[in-house]
Amino acid sequence: MSRREGLVAFALAFAWLSIGASPSHFWLDSGELSAAGHELGVVHPPGTPGLVMLLRLSAWLPLGSIGFRMALVDCALGAGAAVLVGAMLARHGASVPLRWGAAAWVLAGLTFGRQCRVVEVYALATALMMVALWGFDPAIERARRTGPRLLGTFAAVWAAWSFGDLRLALAPVVIVAWWLDLRRGRAWARWAPLVVVTGSAMLVCLPLASVTGPWMDWGDPQTATRLWSHLQAESIREGFADEILPVSASMWGLNAGDALGRLAEDLGPPGLVLATGALLLQLWTRPWRGSSDARTERVDRAIALGLAWIVAVEVFYIVGINPMGGVDRQTGIVLGPIAALVVGRVLAAWLGPRPRLAWAILPLTGAVTIGPALLGSAPDVATTRSWGPPTWTRGALAQLPPGTLLLTQSDDLSAGLAYASVVEGARPDLVFAPAQHLHKAAPEVEPRRRAPWDAAAQAGTEHERVHAAIAGHVGTVALEHAAQGVMARVRFWSDRGGVPLAIGASTGDPKTIPMRPAPLDAIAYWLPRLPTELDRRRLAIALAQRARGRVKVEGDMMGAMRMLELVVQRVTDTVPSSLVTLAALRDRLGDTPAAVALTRRALELEPGRSVALTNLALYLSRDPATRSEALALAERAAALRPWRPDVWERLAEVRMAAGDASGAQDARERGQSLLR
Repeated sequence: MSRREGLVAFALAFAWLSIGASPSHFWLDSGELSAAGHELGVVHPPGTPGLVMLLRLSAWLPLGSIGFRMALVDCALGAGAAVLVGAMLARHGASVPLRWGAAAWVLAGLTFGRQCRVVEVYALATALMMVALWGFDPAIERARRTGPRLLGTFAAVWAAWSFGDLRLALAPVVIVAWWLDLRRGRAWARWAPLVVVTGSAMLVCLPLASVTGPWMDWGDPQTATRLWSHLQAESIREGFADEILPVSASMWGLNAGDALGRLAEDLGPPGLVLATGALLLQLWTRPWRGSSDARTERVDRAIALGLAWIVAVEVFYIVGINPMGGVDRQTGIVLGPIAALVVGRVLAAWLGPRPRLAWAILPLTGAVTIGPALLGSAPDVATTRSWGPPTWTRGALAQLPPGTLLLTQSDDLSAGLAYASVVEGARPDLVFAPAQHLHKAAPEVEPRRRAPWDAAAQAGTEHERVHAAIAGHVGTVALEHAAQGVMARVRFWSDRGGVPLAIGASTGDPKTIPMRPAPLDAIAYWLPRLPTELDRRRLAIALAQRARGRVKVEGDMMGAMRMLELVVQRVTDTVPSSLVTLAALRDRLGDTPAAVALTRRALELEPGRSVALTNLALYLSRDPATRSEALALAERAAALRPWRPDVWERLAEVRMAAGDASGAQDARERGQSLLR
């Protein structure tokens, strides 16, 4: 690919991605901490050192909001990754239409498009992966390898320190290539250790950024030990220990099915079949491209093995290590460019001696790959361009009187407040922190604002720290998702509408904070301001939390049920937690058929949801005609998560209802053994 062609391709790819670039000041998934000002890459292990430096450069662009400028950085990274796909295919003899079509296929992917249009870390991951592959491509002429190899080494080091999947995928490839070329006396191999040290020096960005706001960090990487813990994502591994490397084969199968479905959306079902077939062809057919010389065959074999290794690592990571990230499409983004490379290389080799067939094969291939992928990703532009996330945060800030202590629980609001405070300088009068982080160092502020942290430092458990922070603050206190999570023991409610916050005046004793029923006007207020499905899911999740708290605090099942019915009818019926909670309330009031229907709907959306499986098993076990299905559901819940005592207890109940006393006793003993 010539320099001119590369620049034109980059400009077009950048323009395509920037059309859907997020205009807001930050963009959040419903379950992932995203852009949070200068803390981006620090708050969430393993961190992404260096990205914030790129984002800060974008602030100099006289174009749109700061959030839009930062999103353009990700657009540029994504465009560069797509162009590198075309550049690598050009090395292998691909025609201009083929390499442009391969780049277009990459850009059409849903995961690729979304993550390259918002302020997130995954566009950088893809760009680093493609630079590393470009630099270590065996097809580069030996005389020209030093520069690309060193650049690829730098990209691989940066990627390995920042992303767990790329660490597993790239580190062995780079080490093997370096060792072989070191023995052969290649120049780049002698310089590679210096590049590794230089690339690793960027790690200093993490503790430097953390110093300014440690209470917002998940890892707090301010010492060598804590930095290493942060890079190893120990807090994530501990928090999701039950989901990482699941012990049940059923869970592996469920995760694999979910991952396969997302890949089919990204590549299009025909594209997924083509990519799989092309990779197998390159691995098991020797020489797969027909007659070739020995060097070409060695190059083909090395490339096929390298790409197969990366695909295998990525799939293993998606299915077994980080299945939690699939819902928000935080995994699998690099598989789109890899698929385009694999299919492009096969087509280039096959069409090389048959140029006339290209006029028929290439349009057909483009139609079955780019077309289905684009149909799935084009509507997502409305999602990435939504102003819902900053509107959500501003709605929370607008409710708070001066001097309020705000304790958050969700990643959405925690990140939004961090960004609003650090980047925009909004509401300097507020004292806020994630409630889970009250054990961290206090911010360097005046004593009045430090008081909640000083009080919390004397407490032991998370619940005690929350109570201590509230008692240590004089003035208004606001809690997100009161009576839930780490605030489950704080009996605290609000008479405010808007964003579901519990707001009251602290008198030094959290037990005296008034408890009042929350109004139902939040839906009417927010629906016009949350235009996309993902925005509405944010509202539905928050209102479901409010409804659960209402039951816990006041025992008001009817009020909570009315709230959840409005959520399902007017907001969205695609949030399983809302459906499961509403079903449970309906069942308590004797409406079992409605409970069954709602829970079935939740399982359609999330087939492996444990609470939905066990609840539906309970509902169906009451009717002799449906007990066999109830038993199957309970057994599936136990097979998916055999480490949870509650699934075995439910299985015991269902077996007892079916008349299997010995089986019930076995299940009960299994569950009790897990409690010891």
